[in-house]
Amino acid sequence: MAQDNEIKSSSENTEVKEVEAPKAELNTVNTAPQAPVYEDYEAHEVAKKPKKKFKKRYLAIGAAVLVVGGAIASRFLNSGNNIVYVTTEEAALGTIENVLSISGTVQSAETKNYFAETNAKIAEIPVAVGDKVSAGDILLSYDQEDLDLARQTAELSIKQAKSSYSANFSGTSAADREYAQGMNAEQINVRLDEITVQIDTLNNQITDKKARINQTLTDLQKAQADINQNGIADNSESLFENGSDSYLYRNEFDVKKEDDKDKFDNPSPENRQMSLALQQSIADVQYALSYDPEIQSWSNQITALNEEKSHLQTAKASLLNPGQIASAKAQLDSTELSQEDAIERIDAAKEGVKADFNGVVSSVKAVEGQSVQTGTLLFTLENLDEVEVAIQVSKSDLPKISIGQQVDVAINGNPYNGEITKISGNAVKNNNGVAVVDTTIKIKNPDSNIILGVEASNKIHAQKADNTLVLPYEYINTDSEGDHVYVVENGVVVRKNVTLGITSSTEAQIVDGLSAGEAIITSDTEMLTEGLAVAVAPAP
Repeated sequence: MAQDNEIKSSSENTEVKEVEAPKAELNTVNTAPQAPVYEDYEAHEVAKKPKKKFKKRYLAIGAAVLVVGGAIASRFLNSGNNIVYVTTEEAALGTIENVLSISGTVQSAETKNYFAETNAKIAEIPVAVGDKVSAGDILLSYDQEDLDLARQTAELSIKQAKSSYSANFSGTSAADREYAQGMNAEQINVRLDEITVQIDTLNNQITDKKARINQTLTDLQKAQADINQNGIADNSESLFENGSDSYLYRNEFDVKKEDDKDKFDNPSPENRQMSLALQQSIADVQYALSYDPEIQSWSNQITALNEEKSHLQTAKASLLNPGQIASAKAQLDSTELSQEDAIERIDAAKEGVKADFNGVVSSVKAVEGQSVQTGTLLFTLENLDEVEVAIQVSKSDLPKISIGQQVDVAINGNPYNGEITKISGNAVKNNNGVAVVDTTIKIKNPDSNIILGVEASNKIHAQKADNTLVLPYEYINTDSEGDHVYVVENGVVVRKNVTLGITSSTEAQIVDGLSAGEAIITSDTEMLTEGLAVAVAPAP
């Protein structure tokens, strides 16, 4: 009821109040008069708040006016004889590092899909999604009887292909086909002509050499006959045309019979030795006629050439169209290649499908007892030895990162060492429509505690500078003209425009505009102006 009366009174007696700002007591400084502040209501309006609220509003306005007036008065006082005290800190060199904190998703750097290598029934799958496995663990095994049957089928396919190819050469032996392999009728004729020439050449060489050997044999036999007859060679008989036998006595040393001057006793030792030597030479030459290595080599070549000639002549008689031969051979080669490969894969499948690396099973598509065809997807394995974190970097942070930068990574509360290994060259839009760049961090020391797909906290050591000028952010001011600091030089305030380099959450690198050792004003600089006389307050 009392409240209703108060509201009623307020509505009946509408009034306008004037609130004057308190006057600051200034010594000799005149301040501009303060404009009155009004708060009014129309006569027909009913106040929505109690009167006590109005009183608080008046007090707030008055306090604001006092603060403004006091600040202005203080500024005018400082411009007079009163000294303004400030605190300073000497600009010094230090170290600054920009560490970017960006969360990301843990993922494997290597994912492998396993496919069926042969047509067979699956006997057992001892793993499930989420299972961690070690390199060499059995992930799947096939039915052994199915594998044996598949191997026999592949072997039979090869046998049938060979039989089909051989059927194209009925009437010819395998040797005939081997000699004529890849040759058409024209090529066979050319080869036959070459063989004829080669055989003729070899026969001529044999004939010439045998003729030379036979001539040598004839000469040796004639010399032997001369010695056996009278110890005088035919080419020496002219010496005895006059019946003189003094040479014979003098050179041959044969013993002449007393009763027959034309006959001699046994030949002298010299004649006998010569006769034996001639006999050995004749035997050697006769042996050479049958066993001379060069003649034998030529004879063997002739035999081989005649054999080739015979096979080629037979093959030519039943030669198929060259295109048919090439097609049949290609079909055989293709069948052998594919089926031999199938046999190798079947033999490998008998040992089961094994994990290639330490990892976690991320999907299983196969089912025990299922008969799969070659190429069927069985399961997927994520490598736990090659782990990375995928992050997205904004365009403002992109200039701060680079390949090779070190990263402190935390996964499930466990610390890991990371390194930036990939920065995409293409920006994408995230869920908020902001352009970001996909970046990859490689975990250098992964372990079995890592769980794929979880969030990872990453602190990227982006930028760092040593022995450089560093200031806390609160000492740096910014206005329309840029970044600046205030320093004290010769007792007055001096503005220094500065250029910032590396920045962190609390500090900034000063790359230009300030030198080490300068006195940076660290107290409130809001009311300071360049050229204002100040004094450095003593340290507390």
